[in-house]
Amino acid sequence: MPTTLKLHDSHPLKSKSMGRSSVYLISLLCLAIETAIAQTFPNSFTQVAVASGLTKPTVVQAAPDGRLFVAQQNGNLRVIKNGALLADPFLQLTVDSNVERGLLGIAFDPSFTTNQYIYLYYTVPTSGTVAAHNRISRFTANSDVASIGSELILLDLDPLSATNHNGGSLAFGPDQKLYVGVGDNANPPNSQNLDNYLGKVLRINPDGSVPSGNPFSSGSEARKRIWAYGLRNPYTLTFQPGTGRFFVNDVGQENWEEINDATTGGQNFGWPIAEGISANPAFSNPYYVYPHSGPDIGCAITGGTFYNPPIPAYPSSFVGKYFFLDYCIKWIRVLDVSGPASVKSPFADYLTGLLVSLTVGTDGNLYYLSYNEAKLFKIIYRGETCQTTKNGDWHDSAIWSCGHVPIISDQAVVRHAVTIGTGLTSLARQITYEPGGQLTFLSGQQLRLGLL
Repeated sequence: MPTTLKLHDSHPLKSKSMGRSSVYLISLLCLAIETAIAQTFPNSFTQVAVASGLTKPTVVQAAPDGRLFVAQQNGNLRVIKNGALLADPFLQLTVDSNVERGLLGIAFDPSFTTNQYIYLYYTVPTSGTVAAHNRISRFTANSDVASIGSELILLDLDPLSATNHNGGSLAFGPDQKLYVGVGDNANPPNSQNLDNYLGKVLRINPDGSVPSGNPFSSGSEARKRIWAYGLRNPYTLTFQPGTGRFFVNDVGQENWEEINDATTGGQNFGWPIAEGISANPAFSNPYYVYPHSGPDIGCAITGGTFYNPPIPAYPSSFVGKYFFLDYCIKWIRVLDVSGPASVKSPFADYLTGLLVSLTVGTDGNLYYLSYNEAKLFKIIYRGETCQTTKNGDWHDSAIWSCGHVPIISDQAVVRHAVTIGTGLTSLARQITYEPGGQLTFLSGQQLRLGLL
């Protein structure tokens, strides 16, 4: 991952267009802006620090049981349980953590609740004649620690020469296959070479073997595992629950940051021949790009997630949207991906630190990491007061003063005769009654009350 401000290359100390002095001055300017301007969020949103004292955190993922797992670059995997960072690591791996190497990816098995499998992507140090390389392994959880001796090595990737462009993101698709983002190791021709793993997204079985249905059914072992190629540094990737839509966030070089739709296998996204939008019909263009210059600039896309939690904690207008963040310009944006063309909106600005990783917790809140501040933040919606305006069904937005059906963050005030009569669970942070207010529950219906 990047480790200091960078402008045109994911390596923290390189810039194609600017010298180190210029990068340093921009770093100071960004720090001054951070100090002078508070974070901005939409109305009723704010953030809270969930955990501090981490060491160079690289990625956060929510386990199905609600725990949050945070990978540290030094090889330690930490657990946040019931809002507290546990003192003992889940495990401690021996890794090469130089520059952008280290412990970089986490995924939970689709059957985690029964088999307790967790998958990690990390950099194996040089040992004797074996060069440093990235590895995907499976571990078995035993409560809040890994079972001793449970590592099962699934796949060792190509030897590394450079210390940057490692990728590292892991995600299970709706097909129960494991998808892996691998960087080009700062050697751009790797991305077009189908006989190595570098600069690709891989699709593998949970045991590391080649699954059926991959784009290339024959050839080298690397070729048979490739799902998409022509990528520079696919730092994060994510699936949309329910639809299976698959986005790959690729850190750019000179001009553009890319969000690529890799739902369909076999696509070539063009790197290093093309960056951003290309007229070459051999390449698949990004679904969305943003620039390194001009208004609303960025420098590196280091996190993205679809907002489709089982129980939303944010207003319904955010459900189904795609949130993404920028490493050093310190903002979060949101894309409406429901139409043929994406529509971008601001969400958060002037966040502090260098931002990496973005995920949705089982509580319906967004979480992100500040790499240099060594903190995990939660973005919360404080809710509204939703009052009934007439008799009707709880799930009819027309009866509520707030214009939407109450969510788990809202205060619900019932002033009329309201029936809970659909197959959906009704939600509210708290419920109060005023004269004339009553609730009627039809058979099997439920009202869930909760606090942030």
